[in-house]
Amino acid sequence: MVKFIKDKLRRPYHLLKHNLSEKKTLDFDYDTLPLVDKDVSLDEVIARIDVPSDTPYDLREKLEFWRENGYVVLEKVLPTHWLDLFWDEVEDTIENHDKHNATALVYQFNDQKPTPLKDIPKELLNGIGARINDYHNSSIGAKRIMTHRHIVTFLKAALAPELTAFQSLVFKYSSQQSTHQDYPWVTSNIASHLAAAWIPCEDVHADSGPLFYYPGSHKLPKFDFGNSGILYKQGRSLFNPDQFSEYLDKICKKHGIEKKVLLIKKGDILIWHGGLAHGGSRINNSEMTRKSFVCHYSTVEAQPKHRYEHDKDSSEANYYNGVTIYKNPTNLPDEDLVTGGKDWVE
Repeated sequence: MVKFIKDKLRRPYHLLKHNLSEKKTLDFDYDTLPLVDKDVSLDEVIARIDVPSDTPYDLREKLEFWRENGYVVLEKVLPTHWLDLFWDEVEDTIENHDKHNATALVYQFNDQKPTPLKDIPKELLNGIGARINDYHNSSIGAKRIMTHRHIVTFLKAALAPELTAFQSLVFKYSSQQSTHQDYPWVTSNIASHLAAAWIPCEDVHADSGPLFYYPGSHKLPKFDFGNSGILYKQGRSLFNPDQFSEYLDKICKKHGIEKKVLLIKKGDILIWHGGLAHGGSRINNSEMTRKSFVCHYSTVEAQPKHRYEHDKDSSEANYYNGVTIYKNPTNLPDEDLVTGGKDWVE
């Protein structure tokens, strides 16, 4: 009985303590910020890396825009036939899901827990509300896309020369996810060492639930989850994802930041800062897909091994264009199971 009472009172106590305590403005630790996020010249940022002669964009111009807005669009940087081949692989994986141990999340299925593809009905994997987790571990083609040289050049400047691509998601339809920032959920040892790429596998239509974002929101004060600071910890944080989303919408409005909607073309890529507020718009036409590949990147310093590696000091890895991709220790048999990408040429 005493334990029951303590458990019932613990949350109200911590909420009261949080509300009565002196409020602090929370942010990333300045000393750990990527160089581009510090008050240094872009000459110093760019000097750390080799910029290939075939880079199809002005790196300095893109970094200036990134520093101010928290995102960039790199136009026509990916071979569109690679994206078609990649999506053919995704469709084949769903069709033959019984052969795959990679996991997916499906809305209102298995209590929203990651579940092996082989245990999810095909019609659910093909429907709205489904996403495949870490498909890059299974697919060589996914690895090649997420580490394409034109993506890597920018990310090495925006984060650090020693990169890791450590998480990915595949969506057939819009996520319809409310406003959020990535860093509280997609975590590493250094919260500010995070960027993401949104790679469309088809042209995006306004009625398909396009991605939305708030330019410059990466500079705003960070949300205090209570007890766990700026990171969300299930069972420990005092505030939930819905309250986080409400905070972001309100603070962006307070600072006069207008929501933008991204109608991007296949072959283009959106890269965003881990602190950029963004989400998925509602689907107006349920017959419209929004096929996309979402990739998260960090630094080897912040992510020195796979996030599921608990028993070892390091993880097995693949290397593409100088980017470290850790093998998933919980599903090593499926690593590079989908091999078509090894034969792709530009």
